[in-house]
Amino acid sequence: MLRILFTGCRGGIGLQAAEKLLKAGHFVYVTVHEEESVPEVKKILEEYAENCHVEKLDITVSEDRNKIREWDLDVLVNNAAIGDSGPLAEIDPDRLRKVFETNVISAIEVTQIALQRMIKNKKGRIVFMGSMAGLLPTPFLAPYAMSKFTLESVVFSLRTELKPFSIPVVMINPGSYKTGFNEKNINRKYEWFNHDGIYKDHISAIKKAEMQILGLEVSDLNSISDKVVEAVTDKHPKRRYEAPWWQWIFVPLGRRLM
Repeated sequence: MLRILFTGCRGGIGLQAAEKLLKAGHFVYVTVHEEESVPEVKKILEEYAENCHVEKLDITVSEDRNKIREWDLDVLVNNAAIGDSGPLAEIDPDRLRKVFETNVISAIEVTQIALQRMIKNKKGRIVFMGSMAGLLPTPFLAPYAMSKFTLESVVFSLRTELKPFSIPVVMINPGSYKTGFNEKNINRKYEWFNHDGIYKDHISAIKKAEMQILGLEVSDLNSISDKVVEAVTDKHPKRRYEAPWWQWIFVPLGRRLM
């Protein structure tokens, strides 16, 4: 039995993967960003109550992060993330800072805490949830894609640095799945992006491209949640897990053309 921590596990890919791991007999710390989400998630996972601990953990808050010090973890899955969008020529830099603070800095802070006990125990595994967008950035979604691109470097560096301690570091790259996150992320720029900016003559084309992106979304999350389970449980984990396969095959071509 593994003891696994998921951050950002209110729904979507993370919650489905956590449920599969619970069903397989593992103990899972299922953490959520807001206190009001705790009862909802507990109800979803009530049949696994003996092996499941649901708690509010905002990874940007030091008091919440310190809860991890009391948990004896075998695996940390850094799943918590936020998104934003909009042209880099106009976006408020504070919006970029907020994305990086959550998706990169806070994820590293959580990882540092978890590693203290893992290194002492001489065992453990760190998993980061990246994105295909981190390998094939999409214009006007750069605030989110940039943070996931940065995680690619984080994982590469951390993997090398932890070799003396035999702690694997794994990256998962989901493609476009219908969880509501992509649509919410795309719409964030319209909180400030308007017809008075430098892209006023291009808004319709931008919206058309966004609809094409959303049209590629996969409704069935099993292909990626299964990859999360593999990343957590494989005896000899791969460096990278990705899904769906048919989206992934376009990444090398897309990178060559950009």
